[in-house]
Order: sequence, then C-alpha cells, then structure tokens
Amino acid sequence: MREKLTLTGYVTVRKFGGYAMPVPIQNKLLRYYCIENNFNYRLPLCEIYLPKNYMSLYATLEKEPFRGQIGMASIYMLPNNTKDFRSINNIIFEKQIRFHFLFEEISVDYKKLEEFYINSRLRFYTANKSNFSF
Repeated sequence: MREKLTLTGYVTVRKFGGYAMPVPIQNKLLRYYCIENNFNYRLPLCEIYLPKNYMSLYATLEKEPFRGQIGMASIYMLPNNTKDFRSINNIIFEKQIRFHFLFEEISVDYKKLEEFYINSRLRFYTANKSNFSF
C-alpha cells in the first residue's frame, strides 16, 4: 500500500478573489479535501493581515520538502503583483511543489503553475479592464 502524502495548508485572513473567508473555515475545507483525497493534513501558518505581506507563504514554501504538496482555497491567494509571484514561483519550481486549489477544483504541478496563474489573472483583467502586465 502506498504511503499517504502530506498536504500542507496555506490560509490567510485577507480577501482573495472577492471572497472573505474565516481561517477556521479554510482549514475545515482543506481537512475535508485531505480526507477525500487520502492526504495527511499539516496545519498551516496563518498569514497575518498586512497589505502585500506573504511572510507565511514564504515560510511555508521554505519548510516544504522537495516535491511537496500545498493546498489553499484559491489561486487568488497568491500575490497579485507578478514580481512577487515570480519570486515565490522560483522557490516552487526549485522544490517541484504541487498546488491544490479547492475553489478552482484543480491540482497543478510546478511546471503548470505560472500558466494557471496568468490565466486566472485574465479573469480580473477582462472584468475590470485594468492594466495587466506580466
């Protein structure tokens, strides 16, 4: 029998993608996802509420083992700023981390994460007709 993989959660108190979801609810959703998909669940560090602060995300990525698994409610929890995303994505690519986004119902490996990130940002670009750069 295959050993269970561990999914590390990432939660935030900030709004993301138009949602404001309490941290306990995010944790509950991630736990349920782990039960459904045969993962052990590692409790997340909680991001503190400071604008453009991703200290807990960086710490989570640094602690995550090679070929680890990270779960979060949505792709929109990643930084909006593409420069910040690229910095984070360098760590993700180096460690070959797979992400599980519950709201989007998708699991994305490190090779496809940037493409999925760009496509997710297009939703807001077309809706808001704002400036989009990558």
